[in-house]
This record gives sequence, C-alpha cells and structure tokens, in this order.
Amino acid sequence: MKTLTVDGWPIEYTDSGTEHERTLILLTGWAQDHRLFKNLEPILAQEFRVLRVNFRGHDGLLTDNGDFTASDMASDVLAIIEHLSLTDVRLVSTSHGCWVNIDVHDRLGDASLGKTVVIDWLMAPFDEFHRQIREGHQEATYYAARRSMFDEWTASTDNLDVVDHVNREMTWFGGEMWRRACREIEKAYATWGDPLKRMTPLSERLDVRHIYSQPLSSEYREYQEDFASQNPWFDPQHIPGQTHFPTLENPEAVAAAITEFYR
Repeated sequence: MKTLTVDGWPIEYTDSGTEHERTLILLTGWAQDHRLFKNLEPILAQEFRVLRVNFRGHDGLLTDNGDFTASDMASDVLAIIEHLSLTDVRLVSTSHGCWVNIDVHDRLGDASLGKTVVIDWLMAPFDEFHRQIREGHQEATYYAARRSMFDEWTASTDNLDVVDHVNREMTWFGGEMWRRACREIEKAYATWGDPLKRMTPLSERLDVRHIYSQPLSSEYREYQEDFASQNPWFDPQHIPGQTHFPTLENPEAVAAAITEFYR
C-alpha cells in the first residue's frame, strides 16, 4: 500500500487501474478499511483508476495520535486529492463514511464533479438505531451495543466475506475506535436530522445515487422513492442482498450501478 502523511497521521491507500483517466475514490465507514472493497475493486478497475483509502487511525498499524473527528477524515480525503493532483474526482462511500463524502463535496465547492455515490446509508434512522449509537459511545455499554449490531448484520446471511468482515475485521479496530465512531455518528444525526437533510443544501450542484440492499421493508424503499420524485437530484437504487454490506455480497450489481451513474 502507498502512504501519505497528513498532520502526522499515515493515510494508506491502494491504487489500481492506473491506465484509466477517470478516478474513483472508495471510502469506508468507521472501523473498516480497504478490505471492504476487495470484491468490488477488481471490477471497477476495469474501467476506472481506483483508490481505496484508509482513514487516519485505520492504517495497518492502528496508529493512535489522539482523538479525531469525521471532519478530520474529510481533510484526509482532500489531502489525497491534492497530493495526487486529481480533478473530476468520483467519490464512492459506504455507511457513515457517507457523511465524510458529502463534507468533502461541500468543501470542494465548484471543484466538485457534481455527482457522488453513497452506499447503504441509513436515510431514515429509527429508535433502536439511536439507542445503539448512544450506548455505543459509552464505555460501560459499547461492547453490548456493538454486539447487538453485529448480530443483526450477520443474522440473515452465511456469506463468509460478510461474517468475517463484521466479526474479525471490524472488531480489530477496538473499542476506542467504536466509541469514537458512535460519538461522531450521533453528532451527525443530531446536527442534520438525517442524510437527506444533509444533502439537500447541496442539491443544486450535487446529484447523489444511493445504492442499498437493506432494510428490506417496502416502507423504506417507498420513503426514498417518494423523496426522489420531488427531488430529482436524489437517485435511490435498490439491489438484491440480505446484508448491509453490498460491496462484499453483491459487488457486480454495485459496480454496475456505479459505472452507469458515472458514465
């Protein structure tokens, strides 16, 4: 992996498909790294230059230079863009890394491509989610809250990539990272209410495709489709899947939705 140092933090990234002009930057959520895209990256690299970025504190050594925020993670992405002299950057983010994605586009202003992809971002938070996140940033309750989430995420699948990612890769980042993640996620929802409200101020200059498999409820799909009917900048794309990890479970469908959107 390649490494760029930003404010004393090593920011790791992989770089493939370098023969292509168009560049994709793939961003994970918290307590995840480039392995989330191991099935997706080879497909996308057939048409794009693909960078898989590990945020600060998410490198192979789990570097700990102190506390940081989602805003700091957005700064990491901007540093990569500047370091590699990238223009017309195409971002693809997953889960709560999508808050970082939108922050990057907000800061890029007119330099933004005007399009972005978000994957599996909870558009309509529910009470149990808020409870898990609230308990997830408290030292006395984080372990049980994290376990309850992990059990939900793996209950409906025997996909080994998904199960391994949740139970081994995500736990590798430790309790402090999980508590930090939940703190920042709770802060984002408290500030904005939900992702649709976060993206709406940028709607005149940013089109967004949301690729998701879960939740399976028809109400959740209708909620997004109803919003999209009144807000053409928002494009929800449901793909088949039983988990919250479509990049691992159904990479072909995810890649097709990304490629079609960025044509």
